[in-house]
Amino acid sequence: MLSYKHGYHAGNHADVFKHIILIYLYNQIKKHHKSISYIDTHSGNGRYKYVSKYMEKNREYMFGIKKIEKYEGENYLIKNYLRILSSIDKQKNFYPGSPYIISNISQKTDRLFFCELHNNEFKDLKLNLNKFPNTKIININGFDYINNNINNKEKFFILVDPSYEIKEDFYEIYNLLNNIHTKFEKSKIIIWYPILNYLENDIFIDNIRKKGINNIINVELPIIENNDERGMKGSGLLLINFKDKKIFTNLKLLMKDLQICLRQSDNVYKSKIRYL
Repeated sequence: MLSYKHGYHAGNHADVFKHIILIYLYNQIKKHHKSISYIDTHSGNGRYKYVSKYMEKNREYMFGIKKIEKYEGENYLIKNYLRILSSIDKQKNFYPGSPYIISNISQKTDRLFFCELHNNEFKDLKLNLNKFPNTKIININGFDYINNNINNKEKFFILVDPSYEIKEDFYEIYNLLNNIHTKFEKSKIIIWYPILNYLENDIFIDNIRKKGINNIINVELPIIENNDERGMKGSGLLLINFKDKKIFTNLKLLMKDLQICLRQSDNVYKSKIRYL
């Protein structure tokens, strides 16, 4: 896990999907709260240059941000995401990770906590966010941080976005969900996960459904057809404690346009949005 570099994957279809919804939900929360206490459990370094040994190796951004940056449709969530990215980097020299995006759209009253265990990524993140006074960068495993520092006395908005390079990350997700009522009942949480195998993914979702937790919206974006090849077929999000019915409606509209833009073949499973 300590060797993981998000730079290899920055700007790919999963980032586009995740960041469009992250921006939307952050702004939805801001409508009802003067300030947000936000935690990113696996932050990375926050900025990923297109001309670099990491992004150039697999060029995954060509199947993500580069496929959607000339979007001409009418979906507001996509258009707002592209507007924010353009305002962050008018020259389009780098792709901003979630810490850089949130820092740019936050207000001074918001408190932002960014966790990163990888030492080099941690150092780069501190440099990349040094102009934002409302940020705190912590050299720690984000699961440890939220397990030790969150309780039901305070409301947080949490992005849980591990690499899943090790199976323990899935167990950490199950552990988090087991503690919803004791630690996270007042918090709003986004959990990202990869779809590596459709059958195994169905088992993962079924195990979560069996926990009987209220207020979970599951959104999935398949972009590659079901085959035996290794690699990420798509990705999904678990959205916890978002009760506004308009959110479900707006995300349903988003997923139609998003899959059309990002799918890599016509013979791919339809995107999903459902309550678990």
